[in-house]
Amino acid sequence: MGAVGSGPVLVHVPVDEVDGTGGTSAARTPSAAQRVVRVAGAWAGWRSRRPWLAVAALVAVVVVLTGALVATPRLVTAHERATVLGPAAFDGAIRSASAPPQVRWTAPVDVMVPPLLVGGTVVVATGAGADRRALTGLDVVTGAVAWSVPLGADPVPHEVRCVPVGALLACALAPGPGRVLARSGSRPEPVQDAALLLLDPVSGAVLRRAETPGQVVSLATAPELGEDVVLASVASERLTIRRLDPRTGEVRWRAERPSSFPAAATSRVRLALGGGLVVASAEGSTVVVRAADGSRVPAPADASGTDETFLRPDGTLVRTRYRLEHVGVDVRSDLSTGEGAPWLTVRGVPVEPAVSDGSSGLVFASSSLAGGPLTGRVRAYAPGVPNPLWHALTPAREIAADVDGRVVLRAAGALVGLDAATGEAVWRRTFGLGMGSVFSDGRLVVVQRTTPDEGAVLLALDLQDGRTRWVADLPAESRAVHRLGAHLYVTTDDTLVALR
Repeated sequence: MGAVGSGPVLVHVPVDEVDGTGGTSAARTPSAAQRVVRVAGAWAGWRSRRPWLAVAALVAVVVVLTGALVATPRLVTAHERATVLGPAAFDGAIRSASAPPQVRWTAPVDVMVPPLLVGGTVVVATGAGADRRALTGLDVVTGAVAWSVPLGADPVPHEVRCVPVGALLACALAPGPGRVLARSGSRPEPVQDAALLLLDPVSGAVLRRAETPGQVVSLATAPELGEDVVLASVASERLTIRRLDPRTGEVRWRAERPSSFPAAATSRVRLALGGGLVVASAEGSTVVVRAADGSRVPAPADASGTDETFLRPDGTLVRTRYRLEHVGVDVRSDLSTGEGAPWLTVRGVPVEPAVSDGSSGLVFASSSLAGGPLTGRVRAYAPGVPNPLWHALTPAREIAADVDGRVVLRAAGALVGLDAATGEAVWRRTFGLGMGSVFSDGRLVVVQRTTPDEGAVLLALDLQDGRTRWVADLPAESRAVHRLGAHLYVTTDDTLVALR
């Protein structure tokens, strides 16, 4: 046989699809529709082989998805709640103001009663008129009504004063002065007693309601009192100060005013507590008693001729004297614990910053000599040092902030930032007569401003250089901006607006 020639050789050649975009080959990726068809086919086949197991798997998926839909809003709300109720950089500060705030919720309120934050509840007054007034608890995160307690009409609660007492809320309900001041002949009518209410701010449950003698004209508390409150009340033209336990009504002590103290139902009595003292003041008269037992604190012998007495927020008692000099009126103030000699005497009247982180450690005074060259100028003192460290050249009687090395003066419609160490002016911003409240988060100072053209806005200024960081519009007809906890709220004529 002749030789057989070699046949064609078979070679395995992979076949690629050309994508048509550039002549190159690549493996085609299944489209989304193709993947869905494949998964559906696999599911149909598995379901036909194991129908009961397929039903159980489907139910499980539905349960998981439903749980996620329910739990997610709760988790978001819980996170927001922790943020809203979390602490600020220091006492009196607001949470970070790095971005303009937005409206979180609004609620109708009676703005005649200031709103109050107790735990996670914003307590407000609601109702049309005093005879229909109620206390209402709003959820701090959502603004939803958690509870509402009618205040009744015995007495008609023309005056409502509330303070947090531990985890509870104490409120004094007083009748209007018109019912108290009516006279028959020369003797006043009997004073209708006020009511003292103790509530749980979480549930709104009324834990106790009882009459308290006289018309309550002031209500206060302080951490050093534990769960007690101090009431100032007027009856038979006499002022009585009482410390009592609102849970039981037990009176710890009672102190009555001296004969010279103004004691009418219209008297605007102010109570201040701190440093173991209770100070009641009205129309230029002052009573100072010890918080422990209500005993009078006598003025020192060299304090004769004191014209004003008041208590600083840190519990320091201030006694101020005005003396006529040949160039004007000299003003000096003694700062003390109330017992013994003063630990500092300053020229002028001590001035408290509206917000302070305490980092400067300075004591400020203003209006040292009426008619003199330093009239109305702020002086800065170090504790225990009689001579001022510096005095500001800008006339000002108010301090908006003492934060992060800056002392911000409020001067004739302007804010002036000073170096806290030297008193030297670093920046100045003028806002005119429309400037309102001032707040700070420790880095920025936030100012409320109202003008006919712009309406009400918030401006954030850098504490260090005074530059504007942002401007945010406030709701129409905004009346005032308040700090509750570490966040800002706006009141209009009949609404409370939460900003976040």
